[in-house]
Amino acid sequence: MCGIAGLVGLSPDDELLRRMAERMSHRGPDSQGIWSDKRAGLAFRRLAIIDLDHRSDQPLHLGPWHMVFNGEIYNYKELRKDLEETGHTFETEGDGEVLLHAWAEWEESALDRLNGMFAFAIWHEERGELVCGRDPFGEKPLFWSNGSAGLAFASEIRALLEARPDLTSPRAEAIGPFLGWNIMPPVDQTFFEGIHQLPAAHLLRFRDGRVAIEQYWRPRRVEVPPDFREAAAQLRDLLTDSIRLRLRSDVPVGSSLSGGLDSSAIVCLAATIAGDHQRHAFTARFRGFERDEWRYAEIVAAAAGVSEHHSVEPTAAELLDDLDAVVRSQEEPFGSASIYAQWRVMQAAQRAGVTVLLDGQGADELFGGYHGSNGWALRSQGLAGIGRGLRSAADRRAVMLALAAGRVPGVVARRYWRRHMSPYASASIGDAPTHLLRPAVPAEGFRSPMSEELLRQTFHTMLPGLLRYADRDSMAHSREVRLPFLDRRIAEYALSMPAGFLYRDGATKAILREALTGVAPTEVLARRDKVGYEPPQERWFAEPAFVSEISDVLLDPKARARGWYATGSVRADAEAGRWRDPNGIWRALNLELWLNAFQA
Repeated sequence: MCGIAGLVGLSPDDELLRRMAERMSHRGPDSQGIWSDKRAGLAFRRLAIIDLDHRSDQPLHLGPWHMVFNGEIYNYKELRKDLEETGHTFETEGDGEVLLHAWAEWEESALDRLNGMFAFAIWHEERGELVCGRDPFGEKPLFWSNGSAGLAFASEIRALLEARPDLTSPRAEAIGPFLGWNIMPPVDQTFFEGIHQLPAAHLLRFRDGRVAIEQYWRPRRVEVPPDFREAAAQLRDLLTDSIRLRLRSDVPVGSSLSGGLDSSAIVCLAATIAGDHQRHAFTARFRGFERDEWRYAEIVAAAAGVSEHHSVEPTAAELLDDLDAVVRSQEEPFGSASIYAQWRVMQAAQRAGVTVLLDGQGADELFGGYHGSNGWALRSQGLAGIGRGLRSAADRRAVMLALAAGRVPGVVARRYWRRHMSPYASASIGDAPTHLLRPAVPAEGFRSPMSEELLRQTFHTMLPGLLRYADRDSMAHSREVRLPFLDRRIAEYALSMPAGFLYRDGATKAILREALTGVAPTEVLARRDKVGYEPPQERWFAEPAFVSEISDVLLDPKARARGWYATGSVRADAEAGRWRDPNGIWRALNLELWLNAFQA
């Protein structure tokens, strides 16, 4: 896990490249490297995970190819063997050199052979062409900007701003949707005007001053056994193999463990193959909070033979102390204080000396785990499924929402979103952002309402934000997060399943529960509540110190002058000592802190 950056255009400045690298020192505390010719420059910070020797430091070079790479190629051993059979020789034991040789041998078609998470940049000095790529799900970030001086790119916005300090202005059209409704910018944009993000599964080519972006992978339909139990057994095999690959490491590997189904699946399956890799697990707990998951996490840790189960107990006072650091590490606004729980888990892993953590993100999006997914599953089963849903008190509202999605007249939708707007957002932020809610999801062979909704959640609406938080929280403490559910094989398998395999007998993620029968504790498999790193933020924000902080920030003359906040509502709720919308007040506070941290 590392940080990469670079410049293509006018003769690169080595001192600027060094500054760009140094801005990402937390991403790679083990070494730094730069390289440049007359047209391109590359910068790199390394967190050593595989082949700890300095021979695997970057940038890496092979003839006219020059590369920086952030991430892990989990199947690098198999790829290396294939390349050696074609005549390639290697000087390191690392996965980065394998990626460079694979690109030199196969170029874009190498991407179909990779199992990994990555963001890379490869400069071909003879062609004068830069190619940047991002992994299939967007686990690793890559930001870029093109201007008269050429193209700049980086793993983090702070590094990019070293090259383009003129790009600190907020993107105006991103403010209203976030502040009012917690809607993030589209996946190719950021909160910064002029700074773009390369979407998941895309390549960027830069040559002769022109940028071209193309998608290199879309999920394809695969065969799924028609028998539910047979399909579940195949899923268990796929997930076990994905975990096996992601346990490859020359440094200690542990796990985040929330106590929910997804992280429990990873911990329990890893325990069957991981040896002493899984002796550490890290759980955030909140004593006295009704949604605390510590009890379930303890059950899982005991069942999986975890010998060192670390308890992390964040408090409101600690969040206040760390607030500026968390805002800066995220680089863009974020919608919930739950980020802090994950941030503290990564801090605990750093203190325990565990460099790599496995986690369960991606399962909710691929297997229909979110509230409301039952409606899409029943709608996908035709009139019979819709009828069953409408007759069920538990499913009726979700089915009606799934039926209404995309069909509600514009005026009705606008009224709905206006009613659900944060009370702390000024009416001046604009109309409800109905045009942002249902992006297109081109894929091969997926036509059911359920699969289309899961594609949206995976590539547009839900998972991209969660992956951003995981990357920034882990990298703030020089840790690496690996996500076994985000394997192309598992994604295509999950998206190809009948909707009845995902929602069955009143249970979401039914096939995953079946796959884990006999592996994970029954108490976890039987859970129907959905939590996920949820802190008691309503209670936290009502504490006097937090009320004072929010008031000081949002009622400051500079904040009031922006015209974005409903300062009357902020003042009234502060005086009452209770926030009508804890998520809404967090977004307002977080947005203003971000503006103060990053805007010139």
